[in-house]
Amino acid sequence: MAIASTGRRDPQPGNLRPAGGAPKSRIDPERSWLPARSCFWAGPWRPPKVDVVYLRNGDRLTCEIKRLDRSVLTISTDPLGNASVFWGEIATLTSPRTFEIQLASGEYYYGSLLASPPGQLIVEQSPGAPTTLAMSDVIGLTPIGTSLWNRIDGSLDVGFSFAQADLETHYTLNSTATYRSANYLLRATLGSQLTTREDASRISRNSLSVNGNRSLGNRWYAIAWGQLQQNQELSLDFRGLAGGGVGRDLVHTTGRLWSLYSGVAYTHEKFSGESPDDSIEAAVGGQLDVFTSRNDDFKITNSAASYFNVSGRKRVRVELQSAWRHEFWKDFYWSLNGFESFDGDPPANQKHNDFGVSFTLGWKF
Repeated sequence: MAIASTGRRDPQPGNLRPAGGAPKSRIDPERSWLPARSCFWAGPWRPPKVDVVYLRNGDRLTCEIKRLDRSVLTISTDPLGNASVFWGEIATLTSPRTFEIQLASGEYYYGSLLASPPGQLIVEQSPGAPTTLAMSDVIGLTPIGTSLWNRIDGSLDVGFSFAQADLETHYTLNSTATYRSANYLLRATLGSQLTTREDASRISRNSLSVNGNRSLGNRWYAIAWGQLQQNQELSLDFRGLAGGGVGRDLVHTTGRLWSLYSGVAYTHEKFSGESPDDSIEAAVGGQLDVFTSRNDDFKITNSAASYFNVSGRKRVRVELQSAWRHEFWKDFYWSLNGFESFDGDPPANQKHNDFGVSFTLGWKF
């Protein structure tokens, strides 16, 4: 649902790339069948498009704005279906529809988009006088009344490697689904690694996480999360965790997101050969993401969570996840992933940590 890089820069920086399940062809503003260099098609069986996107190269796109997230504006054009354009290539927008506009400062505005000079958005609020915003300050844009499906993003990537020595094989599977609304963000993440060898038992690692954020204004948010884990490398048969707390986006712009949160979690876990254990843990975590606002589409994501046992023995746990993703063709990407799991007080004779690196190919929707 976002631009996918072809490995070279487009001659026209405003060129669009199809997204989702739409037909896979480019919008060419020089084609004679696109009058006034726009992407408008007024078929009698389709509702009219009323939003207009003005690009920095002078092109004008008549379409339906779906949303702006992480520097990518998703739109719908009748000839090509869903497509995406980088926020840095857009001069301004106009629309009679009502939008929720989120700024990097954490402020929200609601209203239609009036004609404005390049680099600005003029929001007509009701009641109240129109408000002029800088395009560079806008980090989120969502039409009021957008359907559930249009608010969901997801990705799926897989990896495979094989070594002839000991017939060692590695499998990796990662999947993410995210739902965004005016005040809520819900995300589910699945990660799985499997290692098999001819002369040893197979080793599996599996993790399923669900997180929910509720905006409190001024970049503050309430957070709740749950997690299920299994890791044979650490002799962890099962870990279930549920927690909640508050957090704040320290930096949230069109190119990066730095966020911190803290809270309390309840943990139930079972190690091989050990009795089940329940504990209360103080949690501190954060997120550091960097993403592009122009055609060289890449994204670096880093998340960390540390847990401090406050109900029993002194113990610290740390979970780290990192990924470098680059789109190379349409909605397909490659990703370099890393993880680290650390336990400061594991059961006797068990490892303190487990880490790994994988290379995967994936598709986002």
